[in-house]
Amino acid sequence: MVQLLLLCCCCCCVSGAVPCTGTDEILCAHHDKCIKLRFVCDKDRDCSDHSDEDQDLCAAWRNDCLRGEVRCRRGEVTTCISVPDYCTSHDPPCEGDLDLRLCQMLHDKKLQPLNSVVLKDFGRKQTNLEMSEEQEEQFQQVMNLTIQHPECPLLYTLVGTHCLSLFFPGTVGWGEARAFCRLLDGDLVTLEDLTSYYDLLRHLRRAGMTTDFWVGGRYLSTSDGWTWLGNTPMDLGSPYWALRHGTTCQSRNVSFLETGEPRPANPGTCYHYQQAPHQDPSGWCAALTYQHYYYITDEDCLLKKSPLCIYTNAQDLSEHLLP
Repeated sequence: MVQLLLLCCCCCCVSGAVPCTGTDEILCAHHDKCIKLRFVCDKDRDCSDHSDEDQDLCAAWRNDCLRGEVRCRRGEVTTCISVPDYCTSHDPPCEGDLDLRLCQMLHDKKLQPLNSVVLKDFGRKQTNLEMSEEQEEQFQQVMNLTIQHPECPLLYTLVGTHCLSLFFPGTVGWGEARAFCRLLDGDLVTLEDLTSYYDLLRHLRRAGMTTDFWVGGRYLSTSDGWTWLGNTPMDLGSPYWALRHGTTCQSRNVSFLETGEPRPANPGTCYHYQQAPHQDPSGWCAALTYQHYYYITDEDCLLKKSPLCIYTNAQDLSEHLLP
């Protein structure tokens, strides 16, 4: 019979309990008695409360390996190893079907009914499969807030009174982002009123987004300046555009109503923040960037960011969703 080795079994603190001193011992659930791990689920009741022969515990403890062992997959190699070794294996970790509540029980150094075990961080490194499955669950949770909603077409969600597509899984350049939106019967979103902008900011915060998004603004020429799609001029400054820190000291100018001429504000004060966009465009396309708390920044049009689309085929939407 293969002996199981447990995690370090010192310092088990329960009310009135005597800590188990052996490295291969575990405390019975309701009595101050330690038993050897090899006695767990051996069909002999060694704990007076019978916690070592609990039906659910033993169903998880026994499998197609020897009692107290479990299959451990590492790449193409599968072997049977002890449950404690499986739970503490890190480099690389095992992949298998062991009920992780057993690992938690061994970490807590005390037998207990399996259905009462609460999983915590017991130090076992997750496998790539487990981490990928967690990502799947997280993706499902944000789908309704990004690319799915019963009142909007496929790949759109409802934000305020508009159907938007926050296509965060993919990143492309500004031109490609616009082409993508057009394939979805939409276009890059334009933020020409504060209500729509605030609705979007609240939605991004609710969805927990950390992605940068292209929007439908660009710098056409010196004479036209920054315009939305449709050639509507973009409002510059607050509350839309982000602040950027620079090393160059500069003054801020204000225009007095009496003369209409700009004059420096607070003479002698050095300012290191400049509000986007740059006076001489270094980026010709507009984006909402996570780094700048989703204020608008001027960015290189060839950088990879996610498309932020608005559905423009109004005939397919209910009347209350129309802009």
